[in-house]
Amino acid sequence: MFKPIAAFLLLASLSTAIHAETPTNGESATEVLEVQTTESASSSTAYITDNLFVYMHSGPGKNYRILGSVQAGTELQLLDENKETGYSQVKDSRGRTGWIDKRNISKRPGLAQQNLKLKNQLADLQAELNSSQRDMPVLRQTANDLEVKNRELNDEIEKLNAQISSSRNQKQQASEKQQKQLLIYGGGIAFIGILLGIIITIVLSRRKRYDGWA
Repeated sequence: MFKPIAAFLLLASLSTAIHAETPTNGESATEVLEVQTTESASSSTAYITDNLFVYMHSGPGKNYRILGSVQAGTELQLLDENKETGYSQVKDSRGRTGWIDKRNISKRPGLAQQNLKLKNQLADLQAELNSSQRDMPVLRQTANDLEVKNRELNDEIEKLNAQISSSRNQKQQASEKQQKQLLIYGGGIAFIGILLGIIITIVLSRRKRYDGWA
């Protein structure tokens, strides 16, 4: 049941791709191809299109000796271009220099190159994930140690606050006791003063009385 559906979707995608690549506004396929290859030649970096492989020749034409094949998606360095034959001189990642039909050269990376890039990104992400997983126990232990230290500091702060509160209470009690003592001493001194005044008054009055009798 799923095979006919998959085949239908594959044919639909192929027809859409062919329709998108069809020249519009009266342009011929040759003109579009020339524009694409001219844009490719203007950049110093290019890629082999998504064919299985292309041949690299020793000169600007297919009649020259074949130096070897270049796999699809290979990154190239553009060196020169022969407009008469439509071949471009390139240097591949293996350091080989030769000529390739510029119709097989694209400015954009091919699917193979994009796939390789995605695989490298996936590998980097996996490495970061593995590193994070390795560091996770250490981070958890560090977090636990910090929580223990935090609790210890909170306990010390509570103890210090209790000591400060107790010290304030003691000072307040001592101040109140001292004020009471001062009041008692002052009252005693006032009482003694009043008592002495009364005694002196009585003594003086008696002396006057005795003097009058004399």
